[in-house]
Amino acid sequence: MSSLPLSWGFSSDFLFLLEGLPVTIAHAGMVPFLISFLVGFCVQALLIYLFVELLQKCQAMQLESLKTGVAECIVMSPVNIQSPTFTDDEEEEEYEADHAGADTGLLQPHTLTLQEQAESLQPNLHLLGCLFLSQPMSYAFSCILLFQFISIGISYVLAGSEACAALLHVSHVYVIPAFTWILTLAILLAHSVIQPVTSVLTFLKGILLIITVAVTFVVGSEVGQQSSSDFSQMGKPFLMGTVALGGIVNVMPLLFSQISHDRTQILWFRRAVLGGLATCTVLNVLWCWAVLHIVPQTSSAEVAAPPNNSSPRPPSDHAHLPSNISLEDSEKAGEIATIPLTKIIVQRYHTYWWVAELIQVFIAISVTVSFLVMGSAMKHTLDGLVSSLWAWKLQGLTEVWERLFPNHHHMCSARSFVKGSVSLLAFGIIFIVSACDPRGFVVMLDKVVSFSLNTEVGLFVFIMLRESREQRFQHLPIPLPVGSCTFSFSWLLPTYFLFAVIYDVLQTLAEVSHYFPFHSLTEETRPLNLTESVTAANWTTSV
Repeated sequence: MSSLPLSWGFSSDFLFLLEGLPVTIAHAGMVPFLISFLVGFCVQALLIYLFVELLQKCQAMQLESLKTGVAECIVMSPVNIQSPTFTDDEEEEEYEADHAGADTGLLQPHTLTLQEQAESLQPNLHLLGCLFLSQPMSYAFSCILLFQFISIGISYVLAGSEACAALLHVSHVYVIPAFTWILTLAILLAHSVIQPVTSVLTFLKGILLIITVAVTFVVGSEVGQQSSSDFSQMGKPFLMGTVALGGIVNVMPLLFSQISHDRTQILWFRRAVLGGLATCTVLNVLWCWAVLHIVPQTSSAEVAAPPNNSSPRPPSDHAHLPSNISLEDSEKAGEIATIPLTKIIVQRYHTYWWVAELIQVFIAISVTVSFLVMGSAMKHTLDGLVSSLWAWKLQGLTEVWERLFPNHHHMCSARSFVKGSVSLLAFGIIFIVSACDPRGFVVMLDKVVSFSLNTEVGLFVFIMLRESREQRFQHLPIPLPVGSCTFSFSWLLPTYFLFAVIYDVLQTLAEVSHYFPFHSLTEETRPLNLTESVTAANWTTSV
């Protein structure tokens, strides 16, 4: 297996929430978060096993369709076996020009698209929906995918611009255009170059994360902040855990298209993705643990927490903690966990000022990598959508394009132009909404990402998996099938993810009910939880 797909397999798994995750455990604590996160890891590992088989069947169906098309062209194409008689050199040249494709045997008018079909022989999310879902379900699946990609993109732009602005000490409003369009143009115009660059950035990102977590543990040993656990508050880390580890299915088709269709490479692909998932899980847990050693969970705990007698610091250190620094306050303010963390380090442990800078650099690189990879995944999905529509409805645009640009259609085909335009439109929507600084929409973004991601896996992907085991797909030869025993656990997917959807809906209704007139006026109206919006903006910016 080549190093590029392997590194991208890890990079795809590193696209999970990091800086936003600790604030969601402000009330739950470490133990409830750890339990829910480990359960999520097991379910995601099962999903990876099953989804790899689904990708193989999709590719096998593409190969079968292509071979069928070739066979039909061979049968239906007339072959002239009689040698012509030439009267002069011009007639011979004309004949050779008219029959230049005879040597290939397939380059007849109806077979000119075979090369294009072979080039696009890559599983993508849109194609999966077309093959394994009914037509209405396929349309719904495509819509929820596009809405999800755009929402996540908006979140990345907001988080990335703020991270870069913190390093440059400027307003993030001025960073949004540069952050969005530089990375967008890189994805659209230099996709082949972006892949190895992203792999290098991911490797650097992992090193920075390990260093950051290690140094944070060192500082945390001096702070000695006590933490508590409350299982009744387990819901928030559970929901964010489904988002933090749930984006892999959106990236796997892009990664799968980089490898060969043989058992060895597919096996190593699956191992790489599982290894990345495990690494991400461990580092996320360590990161949350390290943050809880420094940042108080709640404001009350910040004041009331007794000093750690085993710590070498003076007992009065807790009294000097700023009263507005805690995970609870950051959750209310919509801040990511790195903000209170860096504040405490800068204000109380100025010796470790470089740790705060290291964290900022890590966050900036992390969000940049996440935007590049998920942007590439969005482009891959949109390309599949355009290719599907082109085969059915847009084929006539090729002739129009060639008439309008007779001298340039070889440099840029009509289909390539439409693909680029559709992707550019999607990134344009991301930029416009982000430039408006939609603080009022952050809750919506969080709900869209969480709801759509869990619905995608718990409903659509599960139906695809069950459909792929139907009789009409049994004849497809795949190199690495999943055993019946393992597949029997597929029912855990709707149980886990649809439960998250139902819980999310109920929680949203409970939050919204506080803003209706019939709500008790004696109860203090709680502000909307902006933290989850920021975590939705940064769920890929983890490890």
